[in-house]
Amino acid sequence: MAFKKQLEDYRFNLNRNRSWKYTAVLIFFFIGFLSLLTSKFYLKTEDPLYHTKTYEAVSSNITGTVTIENRVYHPADSSLDMVIKMDQTDEEKVSFVAQEKANPNIKLPIRLLYEDDGYYVVRISDLSPNWEALAFDLYQENEEKETVNVDDVTSDSESGSTEEIDAHALITTLYSDQRKTKSEEGKGDKSKQDYALLVNDLEKDFVGKKMKNYEKAITVEAKHKRQTQQEMNELQRDMKYQVQEEKADTESKIAMKKDAIQSSDASIQLYEDEQKSLQEKLQKLNEKQQDLAMK
Repeated sequence: MAFKKQLEDYRFNLNRNRSWKYTAVLIFFFIGFLSLLTSKFYLKTEDPLYHTKTYEAVSSNITGTVTIENRVYHPADSSLDMVIKMDQTDEEKVSFVAQEKANPNIKLPIRLLYEDDGYYVVRISDLSPNWEALAFDLYQENEEKETVNVDDVTSDSESGSTEEIDAHALITTLYSDQRKTKSEEGKGDKSKQDYALLVNDLEKDFVGKKMKNYEKAITVEAKHKRQTQQEMNELQRDMKYQVQEEKADTESKIAMKKDAIQSSDASIQLYEDEQKSLQEKLQKLNEKQQDLAMK
């Protein structure tokens, strides 16, 4: 009897231990599920911030590209200076709108510090100490708003109403992430001469890079021409040992090689002409730099 009682007690304790284990597992899963449901209330989630890299051409909604050539944040006077290069094909005016993430409903003051040949030096002021991110919109504006007679377009009616078209088109939007933006101590006040020299240096760098690219293109095209010339010479040597039917096919291949060589010559000439034009441009920029430095 004693043994039977001990066996029953053992089974009872075993069942009780299993019950506690099951209960603990259920509590663990319940707490995990509850944490998942409530995580959005205590876990900080951040939206990704866009950042337009310097020297990275951004496609425009109208024509050409837009590039940030230089960008500096000045915490001392809560301002951000940017040098923007635009490939414009017309003389339309350009306007700007800037908004920071910290205060998205406020349009920040913008001042055009310098403008020359598609380069714009702008200053955005009154930034918050923790502005986080900045959206900078560029708009193209016509001096006069266009009007169109709606009825002339939609019907043959003599009397009609006119509708005004607001020629205020978004060119593109440039983004700045505060964490990735270069900062400089002190105020960013500079003279117009300083901005002119800055833009001139940036333009010289741009011209220099283009000249190097054309030099590489000439080297590649010249190598391709030599290779094509060698292939054509081999075909001409092979013709000595070919029958008439084979010669006809080889002559066709030789003609194609000649066309390729002429195409390479034309490309090389074009690149050399562009290089010459850029060299003249660089010389003018050097002269301009000297004149600016003497003012």
